[in-house]
Amino acid sequence: MKTDSVPRSSANDAQLANEHQVSADQIADRKKDRDKPEKKKKKRNLWPLKAFFITLLLAAAVNTGSELALTDSQWWLATILTVVILLLGVVFDIVGTAATACDIGPFHSMASRKIRGGRMAVRLAMKRDIVSSVCCDIVGDICGIVSGVCGAALASEAIDGLALATAWNVVIKVVIYSVISTLTITFKAIGKNFAVKKANGIIMGVAKMLSIFRKEG
Repeated sequence: MKTDSVPRSSANDAQLANEHQVSADQIADRKKDRDKPEKKKKKRNLWPLKAFFITLLLAAAVNTGSELALTDSQWWLATILTVVILLLGVVFDIVGTAATACDIGPFHSMASRKIRGGRMAVRLAMKRDIVSSVCCDIVGDICGIVSGVCGAALASEAIDGLALATAWNVVIKVVIYSVISTLTITFKAIGKNFAVKKANGIIMGVAKMLSIFRKEG
């Protein structure tokens, strides 16, 4: 009895061709899916808006406080307040610079060993952009403005006390403003150099202080 091998072979060839075509189409579809750019959900960055309101509130509070403190005040009070505001701006500038320059690796190790301040240091290092913005931009700029206000009050007290000619009044104002600006720039330059060299130690110290007010989970 003869077997009809030719039609069966043709059918097998057609089936294999179809399967090969399906497989090729599947591979092509998978490649297209793989090559499609993944659509990631974009998170809205609300920090600039928050920074605006934080700066507005802090500037209003600090300027109001300085104006009240300097109204009808003595020259020595204006001098002390000027120095305090100047140093406060330098300290916050050091913290902001250290947050940018620190290495997060040791903080992870400290957090895993449950060293106090370790987890807080990791948070500060991970959000270094916000820490730097708050310390250097917001607080630093506000301190710069308020120190100028204090300098103006100090110059006014000096002028009233000396009762000199108008030309000398201008000289006194220029000298006081120049001294305040020079001290601010010089101390910040020294502080930035120190912050870069001791970045991890500074951030760890700040983290330990903050951990007193916030329990680490």
